[in-house]
Formats: sequence, C-alpha cells, structure tokens
Amino acid sequence: MYQLLALDLDGTLLDRSSRVTKQNARAVRRAQMAGVKIALCTGRHLADARLFGEQLFAPADWAVTVNGALVSRLDGSEIVLSAGLDQRDCRTILEVCSRYASDPCFYTAERLYFGDGFNRFFDELRRHGYHMVSRQWDGAVYVKEMADWEALLEEKELSFSKAILYHRDPSVVDGMMHALEATGRFELAPSVMYGGALKNVEVNRKGVHKGRGLERLAAHLGFSMQQVMAVGDSDNDLTMLRQAGLSVAMGNAPAHIRAAADACTADHTENGVARAIERYLLEERI
Repeated sequence: MYQLLALDLDGTLLDRSSRVTKQNARAVRRAQMAGVKIALCTGRHLADARLFGEQLFAPADWAVTVNGALVSRLDGSEIVLSAGLDQRDCRTILEVCSRYASDPCFYTAERLYFGDGFNRFFDELRRHGYHMVSRQWDGAVYVKEMADWEALLEEKELSFSKAILYHRDPSVVDGMMHALEATGRFELAPSVMYGGALKNVEVNRKGVHKGRGLERLAAHLGFSMQQVMAVGDSDNDLTMLRQAGLSVAMGNAPAHIRAAADACTADHTENGVARAIERYLLEERI
C-alpha cells in the first residue's frame, strides 16, 4: 500500500495556467484523508512550492525542491536534506556560460539570481502563450555583468541550490551541456519545448536529483521506496519515476518519459493527477 505520494508541479499537478484545479485539489485531499503523505517534488524553489501548496484544500506535508537539492517540510520548519552547488561548481558554470556568450540563473531555496539569458527565456515563453505563476520574482536579483556574478560568488552567506542555462539557439545549450558533462560533477536535466524551438538545462550537483531527495524523505518517514507513488512528466522526474514503487507518467509527457513509467494517466489539462490518485491510490484502499 502506498504511503507517500510524490507530485511534480509544472505539467503535472498544475494546469496550463499554472493553477491547481479543484479536481486535483479534491483528489489530493482525499488521499491525505486516507492517510497518505503528500510531497511536492519540483525544480522550483521552496517559496513556489508553498505557493501551490496554498492552492490545495490542505497544505502538502513535504517538499522536494530545486530538483532534490532541498528536502524539507513545506513550511521550511524541518530540513531533511540540503545539497546545493559549492563555489567550485558555480565558478565552473560561470566559465562555461562565458565561453558560450550566455549567463546562468542561480536558485537559492527562496530566491533566484538571473541575467539577460533568463529574461529572454521568459520572453520566449510568454510569446508562446505560456502563463507563469510564481513567487520567484519576489526579491529576485538581476545580475548584469560577468564581474557582478564573480562578486556574487564571494558572498559567503549565499548558498545556491541549482542553475538553469538557456540560449536562444538550442545547439548552444547542447554545447554547454556537453562542457558541463565532461567535468563529471553535475546532474543535467534538459527540457525541450515547442517542438525543439526552446531548450534549457537544469544543473545540480552530481548525485542530486529528485529520486535521491525522495528516497531520503521516504527513509526519514520510515517508508521504503516501494511504498511511494510518483507522478511526473519531464526529464527531471525520471529519477523519481524509476525509483518509486509505482510511477505514473502524465499523458502530456514525452514518449521516453511514458516508456519509463509503470502507468500513464491523462494530460495535465484533463486532471491527470486526480485520475491517477483515484485509480491507483483510492481504489486500492476500498
């Protein structure tokens, strides 16, 4: 019997308007009332996870955020795992960006630091009609020059969890990925959108991913991974889908994500999360 439900956000729990539908919220609440613990598992930071937790009928219990770099209670009161990028990692990312005439976006648990590349990325998303709901711009810091990035890394109190790299030319993103992969120090989760028109890559420390974060959370709660059901749609969900006792891919997931899962559900615009909960969690408890 599944005791922990891990839900990705974008393309999974959230609809096209980046909202939790009433049907999904109702199904999550029914799972909670049946005794299932809920973990929001996302590449976003903790502040965003809380934002969407507030759209549920009752807040989720736990969050695996910034692709597994931070595992904590949703309110941040208890930290199970913190595994961000170290200064050497950040400098390597900056060097690669400089080589490819780009700049990074660095995440902390509550804030992001971005340059022109990330601005262009969101301009492209808006041009394609994507509606982004987020708290990531609250207190976000714009970093203009490479020298400013260098100065930022000298601030000892900052702890970066992950980076996102983007370029308008997807082949440049590929080049940055290959350069980082060659170091052997990073987990790389590419994201391809709109038939290849847009591409970015999420960068975490080696060994840091949603699967590891979820495994640590399950152990903390006294569960095995066989007692975990995970639902997701993209490359940064693959590790948790492969490790969960039951993995469910969204109908909108690419073919290779659906092939890696035990089961598939409906699209995120058709309340696929609610359907998966009703079929695989609630029916099991009848």
